[in-house]
Formats: sequence, C-alpha cells, structure tokens
Amino acid sequence: MRIGWATPWNEQSAIADSAGNVALELVERGHAVTILRTEVGSALAFPPRPTSLPVFSLSDLSDEELTRDFDVLVGHLGNYHAYHGALLPRLGGLEVVGIFHDAFYAHLMVDWAEQHGGEAALRQIVHETYGQDALRPDEPFWTELGQMARRRPMLEWLARQTIAAVAHSGHYITRLRTACTGPVVTIPLAFTAPNLPPPPPAGSRMTIAAIGHANANKRIDQVLLTMGASPILRGRCRLRVIGEATPAERERLTALAVAAGASPPEFTGWVSDADLRSQLRDVDVISCLRNPVLEGASASLVVALASGRPTLVTNHGCYADVPPDTVMACRPESEALDAMRHLEHLVADPAWGVSMGKRGRALAGERHSPAAYAKALLPFLEEIVATRPRRNVRRQLLASSSGALSGARQQLFGTLFELGLRPDDPALARIDTILDEMGALPARKERATQEERTT
Repeated sequence: MRIGWATPWNEQSAIADSAGNVALELVERGHAVTILRTEVGSALAFPPRPTSLPVFSLSDLSDEELTRDFDVLVGHLGNYHAYHGALLPRLGGLEVVGIFHDAFYAHLMVDWAEQHGGEAALRQIVHETYGQDALRPDEPFWTELGQMARRRPMLEWLARQTIAAVAHSGHYITRLRTACTGPVVTIPLAFTAPNLPPPPPAGSRMTIAAIGHANANKRIDQVLLTMGASPILRGRCRLRVIGEATPAERERLTALAVAAGASPPEFTGWVSDADLRSQLRDVDVISCLRNPVLEGASASLVVALASGRPTLVTNHGCYADVPPDTVMACRPESEALDAMRHLEHLVADPAWGVSMGKRGRALAGERHSPAAYAKALLPFLEEIVATRPRRNVRRQLLASSSGALSGARQQLFGTLFELGLRPDDPALARIDTILDEMGALPARKERATQEERTT
C-alpha cells in the first residue's frame, strides 16, 4: 500500500514519536509511507524529525494529488491546533482514516474557531454536533473539565468527518462508533522509551515524578496532599515535575505543598528525551494520576511502565485497561487516600514494588510496541482500501442524482466498468433509470410544496 501518514513531525511532539515508530514498522512490512506534516504557523517551522522517509507539508499538496498518490490517508489527531491545524480543513474533502490520540478536542476546536468565525462558529459546531442543549445561549463554552468531557468533548466533531477511526483505549470508542460512519477499531498506543535507567535501590528517600505538562487534571496536588498527610511519607518523599508548568501552576502547587506540610515540588520545565532519562535516574515512583481523563491513551504511562517503576494511576479511562497487578490503582476522587496506602505499602515492602515494576515493563514491551500496532493496523487499512471502489460508487451515485448528471454519470459508469461490469449488463439500464428517478425527486418535491401552498 501507498500510505499517506498525516502527523505532526517535530521533536517535541509525542504523537510524532509514536507515529514515526509505527511508520517504520509499516515500511518493514513492505509498504510505502510518506510523512505529511500537519503543523501550522510557528510549529511548522520546528525542525523536522530525522527520517529516511519522504516528508512533505500537507498544505503543499492538493486533494487531487493526495487522492491520486496514496491508496489510503491516515490522519493522526491530537488536541493541539498548532500540531494538527493543516489537517482540519482537509477532513471534509478527503477520505481520511482518523487515529484519535485524544478523547477530548475542545482546546483544538476553540483555536480553530478563532480563525473561522469566532464565538458564532464555535457555538454552531457545538449545536450541530450535540444539539442546542449542549451549549445554551447564556452558558459559556468553557466550564468544569469533567462536565465538558461528558457533555461536549468535541471528539464527534472530528470523527464524523473520517471514513474510519482508531481508538487507543475502550473508554471513548462508543463515541467514535456513534459519530464515524465507517469501521472503528481499538489498538493500544504504540510508544517506545529505550535506554531508560533502571529503578534505584530502595533507600531512606523516595522520589516521585510526574511526567508531562503539569495540567490540573494530572492530580499532582493529590500527591502533595499524600506526602504531607502521612507521618510515614512526610519528610521522606519529594516530588519532581518533569515537564512544562505555567508560573501560575508552579505557584499553586508550591503553596499547596507548604500548606500540606510536604516538601516543595521541583520543576524541571520541558526536557528532551536524553534529559528525561537523566531526570529519572533517582526516581522511585511515577505518578500518572488523571481526572478527568482527556487523552485516548497516555505516553507517560507507557514510559512509566517501561521504566520498571511502581506507577500510580487513577482507575478509570485508559488507565483502567492496565492489569491491576502492574500499577497502583487509585479510585477517582480518592487519589490522595489511595496513593497514601500504596506508598506506605511500598515503604514497608520494597520487593512488592520491584515485582510490580517488572510486570509493568513486560506489559509495555508487548502491548505498546510499534510492531504490535502495525500488525493490528494493517488489516484494518487493507479493509479500507478494499472498500474504496464501493465508496467511490456511492459518492458518484450521490453526485449523479444531485444535478451535475452527465459528468458524474459517466464517472460512475466508468468505475463500474473497472469493477468488472460489462457494458451490455442489464444492471446498467436499471441504474440509469434509478439515477433519472433520483434526479427528478427535487423537482417533484418542489411541485408538491407549491401545490400545498396553493390549496
């Protein structure tokens, strides 16, 4: 297959990392993959990831070129407009298989709406996607994240524009199936984290790390409450936030630590892959608490598992898919209490954490490998390619009945001949009659309407 692989393609994108590794696996299996960069604005100026694969900007290629040059187009979608903005206006005109890395796309949508009509466009899309009650006239778009994730995650806005969809976990696949007209499949996220340092031996100190952008839904505050509330953990534990954190979030978490009696957290800012490995050398535990769950799957969770370290998760969304003996699961809204119980157990029984870490590392290597992802994705894509002629016929059939009869009719019949239908087949006459009937429907409806008005 000739695969157009539409994805962000810079060193700072975790999606680019995942997509790049899977692309190489597809090439290993004999397929031709072309990277189509989907960044816009300043993000498109980021240096591209090094690769031997051909790389183009999606914006530089026409719909005609993309349809002609590729058997299938695969679009990687995440909740960040700067990384995916070039793909959004193309979804309606191209047949794209969407890989949905997130379950929540409200941030992406807001940034898109700012450039396409502002507040009015935003509200129109919400109403078209979820109905009028999803956003009342007196209601602001942004509200509590958990409520938004339930009422208007904006996942369906994108999914309904794709011909097929891939989810990375089961917690949002029902929404995808409801919105996407084509097949939908779940494939666990592919992500690799090679050369991670092994866990340090148990000692008198415990370093807990949170990886990635320090958003409020990462529940970092719950870890600080745990550290301050437990006599066993207080003074023993320290928290390291490895990733970006706004000044306001740094101030909030530091003040919370002081109030809770915990050590102030350490903030590293954004780090490269090499720096991440260095930062993990003395880390004993990784926190992957999330509430609400906005992502389809978590690259930081895969890193945590692959590192062999005991890992805290909130037991819902994609984190509930992990076998319970590989993580320290915490109930939603009770993370601080459950994390305290787990960490105190870890202090008392370090061997328990070592055993858990080994099982987590094995799981990451099996479930989240690019090879496993490619193996599951290929038959799905082959199914999409096999049904392309049928989709073409359907599209041409609709065009033939919409007014531009002669050209669309010829194109439709040409496709049918390519599929093996003989010119003297009686089916062609029946199709011709059906097209005439469909073409007459608008005129009949208009006449009926006029008659109703005059009676």
